[in-house]
Order: sequence, then structure tokens, then C-alpha cells
Amino acid sequence: MKSNDYIISIKHATNDSDYYSSVGVEVIHRKLNSYLGFSVNSSIGYARVTDTFDYQHGFIAWEGGIKIGYFSNFSLYAEFGVDLLELAFNDRSDDDYSYNDKRYNTDFENDNFDHHYNDNDSDGYIGIGSSMMIEQIKVTAFVRFREISGYNWQAKNYAFSGIELAVVF
Repeated sequence: MKSNDYIISIKHATNDSDYYSSVGVEVIHRKLNSYLGFSVNSSIGYARVTDTFDYQHGFIAWEGGIKIGYFSNFSLYAEFGVDLLELAFNDRSDDDYSYNDKRYNTDFENDNFDHHYNDNDSDGYIGIGSSMMIEQIKVTAFVRFREISGYNWQAKNYAFSGIELAVVF
């Protein structure tokens, strides 16, 4: 039994017409002769999310996360993660020059929101998942509960279920 697995994956998670699709990498670390461990993962992809006004937003999501659990041919884990792009570049709310004169990214934002109100926290998620591995191919089913917000909007849906297809090295 090896102590580390290196993984390349594609995943897709949905809720109604909302979705996250991504490609990612992951490293699972276990102590030698143990199936308990943790993994560190990162993925980049595209998401379409409907807000509470039924307006659909599309954005790039670069996520980083950690899984803790039992990793073998059958795996069971809990996970949490964050949108790294938003974490790194979430400083627009401090930019008085572009927000106090109502210059937003879209006409939708200009027409519908108070420019002094901003509730854009870094997006994050918690979830659980289970996988089966045959040879070097791993298939995972997962559920994630997401905090998704943008400048002056909140997501309508928070629970996403999905599937991941991966190659394990």
C-alpha cells in the first residue's frame, strides 16, 4: 500500500439549472499501512448560478479544498474549500473610486442595486462524498453546500450534487 495518491479529475455538480464544472488535481496523503488520511485539492472551472432575482451569473471558479476521511478502493470523506480567486482578489469593496459613482460590471447591477451595499464574502463550501476505484479509475459522488454571493446578490440554490471522474497515479 502506498502512502500518497496523485489524482487528475473532471467534475460536474448541479442544482436545477445551476452548475459547477471543473478540472482539477488532488494529492491524498495517508500514513503507511493506514487508509485514514487527508487530501489537498485544487480545481479551475466555470459556474452558472441563479440569484434570488432569477438572474443567472456566470463566473470562473478556482477552488482549493481539503478532504479528511477513509481513502481506499472505497472512500468516504468530509470536505471544505474556498474560491481562491475571490479570496485573492476580493478587494473591490474598498475601491471608492469605482463604486461611489455607481459603475458596476453590468447594467443589471447598475439598475438594481444600492452601490453602498456590498455583501460579497469569499465563496466556500462544505460537503461529503464517497468513491469507488477500479484499477486507476475513480468515480466519486458528492454533495456540497455552498456559500455563493456576488457583489449585491446571493445565490438562490446552496446544495449541489455531483459526480467526479478521476485518474489515480
